[in-house]
Amino acid sequence: MTVRRAIDALVNEGKLYRVQGKGTFVSQFELDKTYQKQGFTSNMRSLGLHPSSKVLFSGECAAPKEVYAHLEMEADEPIFCLVRIRMADMEPIAIEHIWLSLKRFPRLPEFDFSTESLYEVLHREYGLDFVNGYSKQRVNATTISGEDAQTLFGAKKGVALRIRNVDYDKTHRPIAATDALYHGAKYTLDFVI
Repeated sequence: MTVRRAIDALVNEGKLYRVQGKGTFVSQFELDKTYQKQGFTSNMRSLGLHPSSKVLFSGECAAPKEVYAHLEMEADEPIFCLVRIRMADMEPIAIEHIWLSLKRFPRLPEFDFSTESLYEVLHREYGLDFVNGYSKQRVNATTISGEDAQTLFGAKKGVALRIRNVDYDKTHRPIAATDALYHGAKYTLDFVI
């Protein structure tokens, strides 16, 4: 095996990652997740990592039309938006945009989601049971650039895993809609079907 093929194999395994024009680097860690419904915080803890967040925006906002449809909300209903950078051991892993109904969860703006888990707040304050809920997801790879690429990769562009999902409670009522970009070299999803 040539050195080039060995490096390609390590990139494919997630042990190394490439930044065009800069070189090939050792991944600090790779998050290997066998898929089950849990939030980022509990997922990172289960992997032995310290989760943290940097909140970029938290409050009422306008959302894309499809978000209102996914959450089964009227276009004039107030919606809560949470935009944050998700980190594991202080390394950026994802950029999340999350939307929830302020009519259903009116106290969300009171919480500091840089230190609190959204799912833990929803469970504690609103009694939501995520064990019996489910999530509809759409996952695809995408090339990102600009500020998002700088945040996740420290580069002008990179490949991210885009995960869009709607979480539902046990009564099939939508809870939250999320659009997240995950670092393509540091996050792996394994599905057991």
